[in-house]
Parts: sequence; C-alpha cells; structure tokens
Amino acid sequence: MPLAPAPRLLAWSARLWFLAALIGQWTFAGFILAFFTPPLLHGDPAALNHKPHITGYVAGDAMGNAQLLLHVYAGALVSLVGALQLVPALRRRWPRWHRWLGRTFLAVAALATANGFYLTWVRGSQLNLPSAVSISINGALILLFVALAWRSARRRDFSAHRVHALRAYLLVNGVWFLRIGLMLAAVAFAPLGVSLSYDGAVFLGVSFLSWVAPLACLQLYLAAERSPRPRLQYGVAGFFTLLALLTAAGSLAAYLLMWRPYL
Repeated sequence: MPLAPAPRLLAWSARLWFLAALIGQWTFAGFILAFFTPPLLHGDPAALNHKPHITGYVAGDAMGNAQLLLHVYAGALVSLVGALQLVPALRRRWPRWHRWLGRTFLAVAALATANGFYLTWVRGSQLNLPSAVSISINGALILLFVALAWRSARRRDFSAHRVHALRAYLLVNGVWFLRIGLMLAAVAFAPLGVSLSYDGAVFLGVSFLSWVAPLACLQLYLAAERSPRPRLQYGVAGFFTLLALLTAAGSLAAYLLMWRPYL
C-alpha cells in the first residue's frame, strides 16, 4: 500500500539529506586517502605536516604516529561503509553482506573511538580542554550506541537496532559535521566580525553541536515518522530539505577551503 503524501514527503526529504551527506562524507574519506597515502607510499611521512594538524607526524614518536594513521584510516573506512548500511535496497537484496558490513562498521567505529581517546588524552592532541571534553563525550556516546546496536541486532530487535545504529552512524561522523558546521558558521558569523578562533565561543559551540544537533535532528525525524499528524510530517520534511541544502553547501565549502588546497 503506498504511503500517504505527508509520510512519503518525509521519507523523500530524509533521502535527500542522506544523498547530500553521502557525497560529503565520501568526499571527506576520499580526501583522507588522497592526502595521507602518497607520502606513506613514498616513504616521506614528514610530508603529512604540510596540512596543519593538532599533533601531526612527530619524528621518533612511533606509537603516536601509528595511532594517528590508524585513526584517520579507520575514520575513512567508517565514512565509506557506514553510509552503505543505510540503503534499504542493499539490506534487502544482500542481507548477509549487510550483516558483515555492519559488524565491520561497529568494530572499526569502536576501535577508532578508543584510538581517539588515546590521541586526545595520552598523546595530548587537544586544541583546548572544552573541545577535548566535547570530543570525548562524542566518543563515549559512540561506544554506547555501538554496543546497543550490536546487542539489539543479536537479539533480532531490528526496530531498536535501527535507531541505535543510526545514532552510532551520526556520532561517528562527528568530525565531518564539525567541519561543515565551521564552514556554515564562517558564512554566518565572520561578516559580523565574530571570532572563529579555536578558543572562541563560536568554535566551541559548533564543537558541541557537531554531535548534539545530528542526534536531535534524528529524534525529530523519528518522532515525525511515528506521528499520525500530517502537519508535523510536512514541517519536518521541509526542515530536512533545508538541512540537505545546508549539508551540501557546507560540504562544498569544506572541500574548496579545507581539503582541496592540500591535494
């Protein structure tokens, strides 16, 4: 039975946002692979510092350098794999492939998060304490929802699994949301003369919003999906259409200003 107009429009608005996010996340993953891989293949890891990092390649720090590379490549992998898990046609046609990709995604997400804690609190890769706290809360929530998604899948509670997996997917992409959020904040606040420095209020606000806002938007979508009120569904559909446009604009700006100059 076909969906009524309001639920159908709501579903299509989510697909539109997902398409914008998919392009943005895969562009980010592609940048990681294109920037980090050539210097390693040519035996010149010091070239990784051509792009600013909080703590990049440090001569003599074998453990720290290995953890940095593990983190960025794991991040690229979850960006590539995670999006595929959300495509219903792939789940229906290749369920076994979906299960194995899901296990890979959850395991690598947990590994990258644990590795991120090491980089932040052991290696000391911090811009400042508030942003480190924000990243760590994001990481703790990743581990929580990875565990819940895994447990609900094993219990075959697929309704709960969907929600937990969606939350894990959004949280894992927190670093990507941070970058597009900064681009959008630059457009909104820089003309007003507001500072975008790392210790400024705008940067710290975007840092926390990079994981709070996606979770809130998902909760709003789930509430509209369950609601019998067409007016709410139309409103949320319009909101997600706007989110798709902002996501596309932020991703394009991040590519042009943050990634392409270093390729």
